[in-house]
Amino acid sequence: MDKRLIYRVVLKILLSVALLVLLVVFVRSLFIGSNETQKSQEMTSVLVSLDLEGMRKGEIRKIRLDGKEVAVLKRKGNPQFRPTKYLPKIPHPSLNGWLRSITQDYFVYYNYGDSGNCPLFNEGDGFKDTCTSMRFDTSGREKDKGLQGFRLEIPPHYFQDDKLFIGAWQEE
Repeated sequence: MDKRLIYRVVLKILLSVALLVLLVVFVRSLFIGSNETQKSQEMTSVLVSLDLEGMRKGEIRKIRLDGKEVAVLKRKGNPQFRPTKYLPKIPHPSLNGWLRSITQDYFVYYNYGDSGNCPLFNEGDGFKDTCTSMRFDTSGREKDKGLQGFRLEIPPHYFQDDKLFIGAWQEE
């Protein structure tokens, strides 16, 4: 028997097996995705509490919610914001338009900048994205580009006495 003929047959068998394995992987991926989506929807109903008692001005406390890091900054004094034509998109009516916070004293935000991967570094009067070097004030608005809009994402939260509850907006 010719060796080339044997090699052709072996290659065809290997190709058929590889295509069959690939087909099985694709079919299984159709069913795995639906379970992951369902799990993530169940996880968003988690409510996390954080005790704010004894927090000093300028201090940041961090907590994890749904696999993301949420940070709480106790602001130093009254923040001064420059005027802008930008109309902020407020995710909930209880948030103040310019402060993007329920109270003037605290700013609650996801601890990720525009890159979505790198944590923010506190610079005292704002934040810096460690990946993109973008700077934000204590309301989540970009500092360096002039009249830019708000960029930091605000998680659903509400205050009750000295506790912060993250994961849901308070019903009005």
